[in-house]
Amino acid sequence: MKLLVLSNNYPSPDNPNRGVFVYNLVQEFCKLGCQVTVIAPRKPFILKSKGKASSYGKERAVVFRPNFLSASAKSVFGFNTYRISEFLQVKAISSCIRKNKIEFDVAYAHFLNNGLIGVKALERNGKPIFVALGESNLDERIKLYSKTFLQKNLSKISGFITVGPQLSRRLEELNVPPSKIELIPNAVDHRIFYPHDKEKMRRKFGLPKNLKLLIFVGRFTWHKGPGRIIEAIAQLNDVGIILVGSGKEEYKSDKIVFQNRVPSSQVPELLSAADVFVLPTLREGCSNAIVEAMACGLPVISSDIEEVRVQCKQSYSILVDPLNIKELEKAISRIIYDDNLLDKMSSQALKDSVNYDLQKRANSILNFVKKSISEFNHKVAQDCS
Repeated sequence: MKLLVLSNNYPSPDNPNRGVFVYNLVQEFCKLGCQVTVIAPRKPFILKSKGKASSYGKERAVVFRPNFLSASAKSVFGFNTYRISEFLQVKAISSCIRKNKIEFDVAYAHFLNNGLIGVKALERNGKPIFVALGESNLDERIKLYSKTFLQKNLSKISGFITVGPQLSRRLEELNVPPSKIELIPNAVDHRIFYPHDKEKMRRKFGLPKNLKLLIFVGRFTWHKGPGRIIEAIAQLNDVGIILVGSGKEEYKSDKIVFQNRVPSSQVPELLSAADVFVLPTLREGCSNAIVEAMACGLPVISSDIEEVRVQCKQSYSILVDPLNIKELEKAISRIIYDDNLLDKMSSQALKDSVNYDLQKRANSILNFVKKSISEFNHKVAQDCS
């Protein structure tokens, strides 16, 4: 199968950490025998990631990164300027396909905005397009479009892969037939994410040996909640926190033992250096960070919201009100000071992580795509007979 992947969230030498989860899935498609071409539109003036990394890993796909001018996403007299950026991305993708004579059987777009851009960019190609939905802010993106535009273009998409039941329901509310929707949760590459030696990893990153360490991995934003973790452990003894990521917020506390963005290859090493993973998030699609923490054998403390409940079992997680600092503190105290409970929950997290395997996920997506195309072709043949 010749697969065209559309994603404006894909790593590059300038930004090797951007969209790593999309890159990992693409590599699995390639390993499973697909000929994959990626078109990753990018703004011509982008800030490079900090650090010395200039490579995001071995690339098995053919990748094109056409430039487009961004008009940001601001509302002006009821019109959102994002639609201008969208139009320019459509032109960039169409031009890239023509210029490079790209041939493909199926298009696969990551996130709704790329899917709707793909519908416009590929309408002359007559090829089926599938869209993966994993965004936590889907309703915010939907507001960018009129109801008529949205339903007209959603109907042109052959199938949707969602990572959580809440996203599947939202599509049905937008009149997408259930037969076009397949729920396939996010997954992890167990060849990359697995428990490393804890003492060795602490030495590598200069982390204290005498503390119990929590770890947060994600964007430094209010809705993800690293600041709430710091507040929750302020009065706890012998506890530190590793903050992996970057964002609008910066944190200061004597509890912080590490705070930085790192190459994706170092994330499993830092996870292995910690004792418990904490994510008091307000919303998710399906958290890659939770699955990665499980694969490294970490108990999980996260939010009592549907998106997280479907990922985490009680045997290795405690779910709390993400805005309740006292409840968060109590959950951390319950696990962090009980070595027997830590070991038991760690073992259960590792055991359950095998259900979130990236190769299996890639296979499931391809099988859904092939099945949908086969059923469509059969229907067309019946209509023509």
